Amino acid sequence: MPKMRDSPEMKILISADACTPYSGSEAHFGWSAVQCLARHHDLWVVTSGRHQPDLERAAAEGLVPPRVTFVYANFPKPRSSNFIVSRFQNWMEYSNFTRDAFAVGEKLHESIRFDLVHHVTVSTWRMGLPFWKLDIPFIWGPIGGAEQFPLKLYSLLSAPSKAYELTRTLSNGISRCSPGVRACARHATHIAAATNETKRLMVKLRGTEAGVSLLSSAFFPPSTIETFSALASQRSFDGPLRFFAGGMLEGRKGVALAIEALARLKQRGMKLSFYIGGHGAERGHLRHLADRLGLGADVVFGLWKGKDYLDQLAASHVYLLPSLRESAGLTMMEAMLTGCVPVVADCGGPGHIVTETCGCKIPVGNASAMIDALTAAIAALDKDRSLLQRKSVEATNRIKTSFSEEAYFRAMNDIYQQVTHRQNRSAAGPLPAA
Repeated sequence: MPKMRDSPEMKILISADACTPYSGSEAHFGWSAVQCLARHHDLWVVTSGRHQPDLERAAAEGLVPPRVTFVYANFPKPRSSNFIVSRFQNWMEYSNFTRDAFAVGEKLHESIRFDLVHHVTVSTWRMGLPFWKLDIPFIWGPIGGAEQFPLKLYSLLSAPSKAYELTRTLSNGISRCSPGVRACARHATHIAAATNETKRLMVKLRGTEAGVSLLSSAFFPPSTIETFSALASQRSFDGPLRFFAGGMLEGRKGVALAIEALARLKQRGMKLSFYIGGHGAERGHLRHLADRLGLGADVVFGLWKGKDYLDQLAASHVYLLPSLRESAGLTMMEAMLTGCVPVVADCGGPGHIVTETCGCKIPVGNASAMIDALTAAIAALDKDRSLLQRKSVEATNRIKTSFSEEAYFRAMNDIYQQVTHRQNRSAAGPLPAA
């Protein structure tokens, strides 16, 4: 990454509850952001004590940048093996972290005098943070999670998934009224939203569009881009279409819609195969659905890692996952780097990341309408292989250019420059009432 000679180096307090190089999802986002921002700034990263063994290992392996200092807040107990209990424990652990991290950060600020504070993970809007109370600019995000699973699609879910989505919807309603969330939205100097849905919510809670931007929390360093994009040249566009989807198999992912669409296409004589990499509560439900619709031999469930995972992406033509609640879509983006054409629902992170030039975006409607649209989009790609090939090239280019580490750094560094040059909030006056 080129040196930013025209922007000052800063001392930054980073809040990253999840941050380790050895895990995915939130921990991956936290670690990637720290690695990126430490290229130009000095970082003091307050993170969960849960990650201390991982980060000490990373330091011993030379993975921690020299300009990064880790400080630990909150040392939680081991989590339950029960999914529901574990999710509740995770939420309570994060609540404790927000309290403890502020206390740690406030103490550090007394001696170090940071230029700004930036919360990176957990990337949710549902719990406000008190960092705006420090006398420095506070950046919140990228954050996501305002996406709602459509009530009209509940019929696709298993009973446990229905219960979970209903509980989450109720939780979102409560969080919108939370004094902590509303205060954080109003007083944060800048909010980076990972999805359009979250951006709209933050504008509503904040009472103004000023200081709210759209920025994905997912991006890739040059080494990852090189490794994944090199696979694009290995793909043949002849023969039956091969589909791939990956991640936790939860009801929100819309895999049932994809299976229904593929069943229709098979009935019309189309040859295909669908490889689903992941595990989760919906796996048995989806296996039963595939068998019932006559796709038992065409849908393969597995859990591929390392070279096997890369081989799966290289052999696939289409990344098929019409997820109805997704803030980023890391596996989708990795697949796009290899040249897989994404076919996704037009909502959440994928709705922002995917364009019509590089993939197919399906409008969110009722189940029948979405299955019709998925069927038509896939049939068009199967019929016109030159269209498939053009979109494949554009999919790789989309991630390489818009979701690189450099693109994230420049976007975030621009925000840093804006907030540190902005007039003191008291001189500018308070934000309008939400």
